[in-house]
Amino acid sequence: MSFVARHLLPTVLVGVAVVLLAGFFVFARPQYRSAHQGEQIKVPPEHPATAGWTWAEGTPGFKAGTMLGKHHDFNISGLQPVEIAAAQLAAAHAMLDADGVRVLESLRTDQTGPVAILAAPPLDVTPTQTCLAIMLRGSAAVTWRCPHDLLGAHVLGAVVAAGFSSGAGHPLFVLGVASADVARVVLVGGPQGSGPIYTRGTTWGQFESSTPPQKNVTLLVYGDHGLLQKLTLSDPPGGQRIFD
Repeated sequence: MSFVARHLLPTVLVGVAVVLLAGFFVFARPQYRSAHQGEQIKVPPEHPATAGWTWAEGTPGFKAGTMLGKHHDFNISGLQPVEIAAAQLAAAHAMLDADGVRVLESLRTDQTGPVAILAAPPLDVTPTQTCLAIMLRGSAAVTWRCPHDLLGAHVLGAVVAAGFSSGAGHPLFVLGVASADVARVVLVGGPQGSGPIYTRGTTWGQFESSTPPQKNVTLLVYGDHGLLQKLTLSDPPGGQRIFD
């Protein structure tokens, strides 16, 4: 997960640097450095969905607050457990395993709270399925969607206006997760114009990137045999919205 994108952005200059780097860290899955100089943190193996919205290894993601590293000082989830309490309650109401909620991706753009992609398994369902939810900033309600709710959807995610302004407006962040039929996701309107922000490989299918201030960006979602979907994501009223 993007280390820098999860931290508060105290200045515009730092914010712009984070915007340019956020997509790289998510896509490249590097070894991370902890607060202890020179220590490398290796992220556990991740695998994309194998069919539709099904992951062979079970529920993908990390428990909120999961600490990695020799000194257990790097929070790979980017969230504290208390921050997913509302999502866990919504999961319980939807007959999902609230204790099984995992974080696929997260970011912070201001002090109104994180944005995150969450996963959870249903209670007493065999074989295990994976349900997903987008947790937006603030007190926005969390709605869980299981595979039957996502039929025909290739990606699920959110577009979020940054909590800081460069003077020309608020940069946009895009984060999401891809189903098994997605081979590649291209962002049109990113820092370098157009480029891939997800390629099927060594992640659970999550992706994150950012753009300079603008009114809209486009996601091109490709399968193995061509374009599956074209999504135009406009600057969201209120600063955030879910897309699929």
